[in-house]
Amino acid sequence: MSPDRREPLDREQIVRAAVGLVDRDGLEKFTMRGLGRELGVEAMALYHYFPSNDALVDAIVQTVVAEMRRPPAVPDWQERLRAEFLAYRQVAHAHPNVFPLLGRRPVKNPEALRPVEHMLDILRGAGFSPKQSLSAFRTLSSYAFGYALSEIRGFALEPARDGSDDRFDVRTVDVERFPRMREVAPHVTACDHDAEFTSGLNAILAGLRAELKPPADVTESLRQDVA
Repeated sequence: MSPDRREPLDREQIVRAAVGLVDRDGLEKFTMRGLGRELGVEAMALYHYFPSNDALVDAIVQTVVAEMRRPPAVPDWQERLRAEFLAYRQVAHAHPNVFPLLGRRPVKNPEALRPVEHMLDILRGAGFSPKQSLSAFRTLSSYAFGYALSEIRGFALEPARDGSDDRFDVRTVDVERFPRMREVAPHVTACDHDAEFTSGLNAILAGLRAELKPPADVTESLRQDVA
């Protein structure tokens, strides 16, 4: 599109167009000049809304984080957290070129922090202490981010998706030297990532549930019953 736009711009239009460009072409090809062409304006016009390329990239990240849908509330805290992190992974699938930035860019918009606040609130409501809630959130978010990022980039043992020879292929290793790796090879190439991600998430949630101590009054009541 040539720089001949007549309608006025606003920040939301610019960010949405920027998200679309990064989704399509990748961050390494993203420039203010290219965004200006997409919007039909000179690149300098964009600096009226964003002082730098970095400021716009921060806005891209915050916009994508804010897209994470809020699952319906259910009584069980494990079900709620499971739904939250499944939604988080969907953001990675929807924006694979933006998602890696979530681990590298600071979140500066308070609205983009709402998912974090919501998950911490679920953990506190389940009975975890503030310290336990932070640890649990970090464990869950690190797993979800790492798994989703591996899906985008390709898991270490998976062959290249485009058929190139620049990735290690577990199916070709020497069976005498690496018998266990050859043993799992059929499962590497036929993996159900949805099921695998959910299984790992369930394992973490089960571990957290085991660490959750009952309230003091319940513990005392149990002691009295035993006595």
